[in-house]
Amino acid sequence: MKNTGIKVKIFNGDYNLLGENPAEVERFARYVDQIMQRISFQSPNTSVESIAVVSALNISESYFREKDARSALEKEFYESMKNNADKIEEISKLIDRIL
Repeated sequence: MKNTGIKVKIFNGDYNLLGENPAEVERFARYVDQIMQRISFQSPNTSVESIAVVSALNISESYFREKDARSALEKEFYESMKNNADKIEEISKLIDRIL
Protein backbone atom coordinates (compact mmCIF):
# COMPACT_ATOMS: atom_id res chain seq x y z
CA MET A 1 0.00 0.00 0.00
CA LYS A 2 1.22 3.51 -0.78
CA ASN A 3 1.74 6.27 1.77
CA THR A 4 -0.59 9.19 1.24
CA GLY A 5 -0.58 12.70 2.65
CA ILE A 6 -3.05 13.26 5.46
CA LYS A 7 -3.79 16.65 7.02
CA VAL A 8 -4.62 16.49 10.72
CA LYS A 9 -5.15 18.99 13.51
CA ILE A 10 -3.45 18.34 16.83
CA PHE A 11 -3.72 20.85 19.65
CA ASN A 12 -4.67 23.71 17.34
CA GLY A 13 -1.83 22.98 14.94
CA ASP A 14 -2.16 21.62 11.42
CA TYR A 15 0.15 18.80 10.42
CA ASN A 16 0.68 17.05 7.10
CA LEU A 17 1.46 13.42 7.80
CA LEU A 18 2.13 10.39 5.67
CA GLY A 19 0.49 7.04 6.19
CA GLU A 20 -0.89 4.00 4.47
CA ASN A 21 -4.26 4.21 6.19
CA PRO A 22 -5.72 7.75 6.47
CA ALA A 23 -8.44 6.68 8.91
CA GLU A 24 -5.86 5.16 11.21
CA VAL A 25 -3.59 8.23 11.06
CA GLU A 26 -6.59 10.45 11.84
CA ARG A 27 -7.51 8.18 14.75
CA PHE A 28 -3.99 8.43 16.17
CA ALA A 29 -4.01 12.22 15.73
CA ARG A 30 -7.36 12.50 17.55
CA TYR A 31 -5.97 10.42 20.39
CA VAL A 32 -2.92 12.65 20.78
CA ASP A 33 -5.09 15.76 20.51
CA GLN A 34 -7.47 14.49 23.22
CA ILE A 35 -4.60 13.83 25.60
CA MET A 36 -3.04 17.23 24.95
CA GLN A 37 -6.42 18.97 25.37
CA ARG A 38 -7.02 17.14 28.66
CA ILE A 39 -3.60 18.05 30.03
CA SER A 40 -4.08 21.66 28.92
CA PHE A 41 -7.48 21.77 30.64
CA GLN A 42 -6.02 20.31 33.86
CA SER A 43 -3.04 22.71 33.82
CA PRO A 44 -4.15 25.82 31.91
CA ASN A 45 -0.97 27.85 32.38
CA THR A 46 1.36 25.14 31.08
CA SER A 47 3.49 25.75 27.99
CA VAL A 48 2.74 23.89 24.77
CA GLU A 49 6.14 22.21 25.03
CA SER A 50 5.39 20.91 28.53
CA ILE A 51 1.95 19.73 27.42
CA ALA A 52 3.59 17.85 24.54
CA VAL A 53 6.17 16.22 26.84
CA VAL A 54 3.59 15.20 29.46
CA SER A 55 1.36 13.87 26.67
CA ALA A 56 4.24 11.82 25.29
CA LEU A 57 4.91 10.43 28.76
CA ASN A 58 1.22 9.53 29.20
CA ILE A 59 1.16 7.77 25.84
CA SER A 60 4.44 5.97 26.67
CA GLU A 61 3.05 4.83 30.00
CA SER A 62 -0.05 3.41 28.31
CA TYR A 63 2.07 1.73 25.64
CA PHE A 64 4.40 0.03 28.11
CA ARG A 65 1.54 -1.09 30.37
CA GLU A 66 -0.16 -2.70 27.36
CA LYS A 67 3.13 -4.20 26.19
CA ASP A 68 3.82 -5.68 29.64
CA ALA A 69 0.26 -7.04 29.85
CA ARG A 70 0.65 -8.63 26.42
CA SER A 71 3.97 -10.20 27.40
CA ALA A 72 2.37 -11.66 30.52
CA LEU A 73 -0.50 -13.08 28.46
CA GLU A 74 1.91 -14.54 25.92
CA LYS A 75 3.93 -16.18 28.69
CA GLU A 76 0.75 -17.60 30.22
CA PHE A 77 -0.36 -18.85 26.79
CA TYR A 78 2.94 -20.60 26.05
CA GLU A 79 3.00 -22.19 29.51
CA SER A 80 -0.53 -23.45 28.94
CA MET A 81 0.42 -24.80 25.51
CA LYS A 82 3.45 -26.58 27.02
CA ASN A 83 1.27 -28.04 29.75
CA ASN A 84 -1.26 -29.25 27.16
CA ALA A 85 1.50 -30.75 25.02
CA ASP A 86 2.83 -32.61 28.06
CA LYS A 87 -0.64 -33.97 28.81
CA ILE A 88 -1.10 -35.06 25.20
CA GLU A 89 2.25 -36.84 25.38
CA GLU A 90 1.19 -38.63 28.57
CA ILE A 91 -2.13 -39.70 26.99
CA SER A 92 -0.30 -40.89 23.88
CA LYS A 93 2.04 -43.01 25.99
CA LEU A 94 -0.92 -44.50 27.90
CA ILE A 95 -2.67 -45.37 24.62
CA ASP A 96 0.53 -46.99 23.29
CA ARG A 97 0.83 -49.13 26.44
CA ILE A 98 -2.80 -50.21 26.24
CA LEU A 99 -2.54 -51.14 22.59
